[in-house]
Amino acid sequence: MAIDQKRRQRKLARKAAKRKRVLAEKRKGGFPVTKTQALWAASVSPIHECLVPRGIFDMGIGDVIISRRMPDGSIAASVFLVDTYCLGVKDCFFTIVSKNKYEERVKHLEQNENLERVGPEYAVKLIENAVSYAKDLGLKPHEDYPKVKKIFGNIDPSACPSEFVYGQDGKPFYVSGPNQTEADSKRIINTLNERLGPNGFHYLVKMDVEEDLGEGLK
Repeated sequence: MAIDQKRRQRKLARKAAKRKRVLAEKRKGGFPVTKTQALWAASVSPIHECLVPRGIFDMGIGDVIISRRMPDGSIAASVFLVDTYCLGVKDCFFTIVSKNKYEERVKHLEQNENLERVGPEYAVKLIENAVSYAKDLGLKPHEDYPKVKKIFGNIDPSACPSEFVYGQDGKPFYVSGPNQTEADSKRIINTLNERLGPNGFHYLVKMDVEEDLGEGLK
């Protein structure tokens, strides 16, 4: 039993040493070992492409993608669901995938969105201005936005000459999404009402939410 125990201990020690060597090699080679490190590595990597749906300001919503080529050939991408009518960045996430997997995901998005390539300054300006527009209405971007936007790196949105107009027909237009609860919709509408008054914005929500709002916005 003592011999078996010693063998087991030696085996565990070898495994632990191997894990340390692998981790050390990853760090030495600049391979990101945490999400924070991955975001930093992505922010200083070359731009792969930036994609924006054609007609995003007509549709009012769409996925804006900023991707970069990592040293190992994989693609780092931040995807922002941008609501140009009202909410700014509704959702966002960061991922690192193989080039083939990235292209597959883009093709999947293109089934519903007519994506076009744009300059990185254009994409960042569109996103940041949408966030600013929503903040002026008292609405915050998705909670992950401060982290996910780190992929912007040193992209300078002021270099983009394009001007963007948010809202619809001169007013914010809130449209409740499938993942928003009744409480979410009420909170957003109440915020808009406090900031702009009942005639300062438009909204489209589920019938039960609209009925429950009742006289509050009249």
